[in-house]
Amino acid sequence: MSASFYLDPAEIKAQCREAIDNLHEASSKTINVEHKLDEFINSNELESKAFDALKQQIADYKTVLQSIRSLIKYNIGEYKTLMSSVGDKVLDGDKILKGQEYARGRIRAYEDRAKRCRENAVTYAAIAVYAENQSTRASLYDHLADNHRRMLEIWEAQEQAYYDIENATKDLFSTGDSTAEQINAALSDLGKSFSAGAFHPNLKASWRAKLKGEVKELDVINMFGIKRPKSIDDKTWEKYQEDVTAKVLLLEKQGWPIESIKEFGKYFKEMLGRKGQSSNMSEIVASCYSDTQIVGTKAFDNMWYAWKADRISASESKKKLSVLMKITGMDKMDEKSSADQLRAVADKINKKMKPDDKFWGSLAGTVEKAYYPSGMKGDLGKQLHLFRYVISYQQAKYIVDNYKGRTDEEKLINYIVKEKIWNWTAEESARLHQKAYYDPEKGKYIYPDGHSYANGGINLKVVTNARFRSEFIINGDGKFLTLLDKDATQDAKVNCSSFNYARRNDEVHTVLDVDPANPRYKYEPKFREEAKYIFDNKENTIKDSKGNTKELMAPKSLNRADRIEWLKRVDNFKVRCGYGKTNRT
Repeated sequence: MSASFYLDPAEIKAQCREAIDNLHEASSKTINVEHKLDEFINSNELESKAFDALKQQIADYKTVLQSIRSLIKYNIGEYKTLMSSVGDKVLDGDKILKGQEYARGRIRAYEDRAKRCRENAVTYAAIAVYAENQSTRASLYDHLADNHRRMLEIWEAQEQAYYDIENATKDLFSTGDSTAEQINAALSDLGKSFSAGAFHPNLKASWRAKLKGEVKELDVINMFGIKRPKSIDDKTWEKYQEDVTAKVLLLEKQGWPIESIKEFGKYFKEMLGRKGQSSNMSEIVASCYSDTQIVGTKAFDNMWYAWKADRISASESKKKLSVLMKITGMDKMDEKSSADQLRAVADKINKKMKPDDKFWGSLAGTVEKAYYPSGMKGDLGKQLHLFRYVISYQQAKYIVDNYKGRTDEEKLINYIVKEKIWNWTAEESARLHQKAYYDPEKGKYIYPDGHSYANGGINLKVVTNARFRSEFIINGDGKFLTLLDKDATQDAKVNCSSFNYARRNDEVHTVLDVDPANPRYKYEPKFREEAKYIFDNKENTIKDSKGNTKELMAPKSLNRADRIEWLKRVDNFKVRCGYGKTNRT
């Protein structure tokens, strides 16, 4: 990105609209000219050999006029794509780069100060008041560094938006150049056909066949947004059109917009270029289409990011989310779905997708645009709520399958350290993941089956991805607690992790993540709700002396002993991630 770069979406859109209006006007004029030519050519009074030649000449002109209209329609489509690609935010290269430089400088400065304070706290640990003061100051500098990290994220997102726009628009209007050349060749040839008082059309002119082929190609582009790879021959192009059109119709049926479908065409072109023309066309098309049906593949990502729904409206964002639910099979899920059915949905997510992949942030932003502040209403809202458990299961499984360690906790630490994940924390409240039942008759807490008493019996909560979205609940044995684990214990079901659509514990979090889990919504999986109840040997729910069903519930706040054990786990996790020694007691 250059500091001199400046993009004003409003100005670009205004220029595009003006160009589109001019093109519509030009298209109307070609139609009027063609009507007049038809009136003239259909006259019964004119019949002669010379007139037959004139008819051919006029037919050629009509072919050119029709080609011009196809080219105009194509260019209008490209202008519309340009309008949808530039977004709605001014991108000032100089401001963005300076903002990044400043944020990085402040991050380094505050990290250095925090490091010095921690070192002082260790060096002067014997002076408790001073050590505590230094630890407090270190936490303050950490907070300031995190604020600037968030600012850096914003600046980097703007820079990425620039590259996304550049990538999405670099090939616009390119296909039309060839058609324009053929139109000019046709007009030049037609201008030479009149001699000695009569028309002598050149019936062997190559532009006729070429122009018809160009128009057919533009028609495919206008219908589906699919451009012809430059390297393939006419026969291969025919096969390409047939196979791709069939898949495009399926994508259209799913609900993908034209700008996303164009990305499917580009992806096929790229795959064809890698595998060569000798490859089986049908197999390549089928493989490319399959890639669009797995979340997190390059094909899916290209199509997803081309659809700027989250920048447009809540209704458009819901359309985009609906397509995602169809692809994953979540559109067939509800609160009665089993763990096996929901777990199968995870197979529709690329196994290589990391918990901090940018897609998860994009998904969360689209959900926020669609449902905040109105709330997660309707079947789609329910499906998205249930999808949170699928995401969390997939992310935990990714860590377990791809990183070394004796326990899930060690594997998560290795992920954070190896991938240099900085936007994580272990200090988000884990209260909701400590569900138990206090039995007043026995005077003690009854914990869920499978509850671990190691490490104080406290479940730890670690979040990554903006320090909030991706959630990992770890029991005392260092094992992830996920709802959809094949061997999920009662503890895993009631205290499990779930992906958050919000970025922090605020009103957005309440609307998108907390409220849908409320029993009045009836969105929660039935098998999870049942796991919260306490049953007798005959599998009947047990009621207390007041007739209330005994239920595992989160405490309103952690008691002092539990809070101390939780803080120990937090500090231990941070130290093992290289965060430095802590001084809490």
